[in-house]
Amino acid sequence: ILLKTPSSRNLFCRDAKVKSIEQTMEHAERYLGQICSLLASYTRKTARLRDKADLLVAQIHDFSDTEDPEFQTGLKNLAEDLALVQDHRQAQVARLETRVVAPLKAYGDIIKNKRADLKNFHSNLKRELKELQKLEKIQLRNPADRQSIAGDNAQKVSTDAQRSVQQLEETITDFQRQKLEDIKVSLIHFITVEMLFHAKALEVYTHTCHSLERMSIHRDLEVASANDTVHNTYCLALQQVRSRQYTADTLISHNIKTCSGTSQRTLQKQRGVEEEEEEGEEEEEEEVTSESETEERRHSSRRTYAAKHADMHRRHK
Repeated sequence: ILLKTPSSRNLFCRDAKVKSIEQTMEHAERYLGQICSLLASYTRKTARLRDKADLLVAQIHDFSDTEDPEFQTGLKNLAEDLALVQDHRQAQVARLETRVVAPLKAYGDIIKNKRADLKNFHSNLKRELKELQKLEKIQLRNPADRQSIAGDNAQKVSTDAQRSVQQLEETITDFQRQKLEDIKVSLIHFITVEMLFHAKALEVYTHTCHSLERMSIHRDLEVASANDTVHNTYCLALQQVRSRQYTADTLISHNIKTCSGTSQRTLQKQRGVEEEEEEGEEEEEEEVTSESETEERRHSSRRTYAAKHADMHRRHK
């Protein structure tokens, strides 16, 4: 007889519903958590791809500076288009973070709140079940008062049970609706962001492809050939200039050596003449010196004779 009343059967039905919604939330928490984690990883790897593409753009731009004009223009256009695609990829990363990952991440808190609500419902269910068990025991101990006891407590238990069932159904409905709406909106945003990025990238890459197709390799080959011709002409002219310079330097060196020899001979002759002149001057000086000595002797002899004549004249007086 125990727990065979309609109220007890309703409690068991509600208990089954609570277990069903708990299982639904467990599945949502598990799979939505994994999807959110994978989408976050997808966003991070997209950001890394953007960074690697930026490095590729810089490398292509540096490489273009070493090439001929036609190929240089094509490479620079390619680098600019790749940089533009990375700008769109940056927008893609930002949209994925704000429109897809963040709502799914916040959905974890929603599941926790719903779990708390279910826990309260489950507590109320246990409490009502205990009250029904007490009622059944009282009815078994007092069969004479069974109708009065049932009449007093049945209304209260039925009212509480009805309110709990209504709250549980509303909770289940709200949870399911919010879960479906959140998943739907997040997936639509994910697909929209991907479509927008790929549409922009396709437009840019189409322009890049046409630009590369228009690039003429033959022009660069002609320029390279012309540069080689100019380089060879320059080298030949430089070689001729160096040859002329070498010849001029050789002539100058020979003239310098010839002039040096002539100068040395001239200097030697001048030195010989100067030495002869110096010897002649020395001889003349010697002659002048001897003549002056002779004159001095004569003068001294005349002075001596005059002195003697003066002495003799004084003596006769």
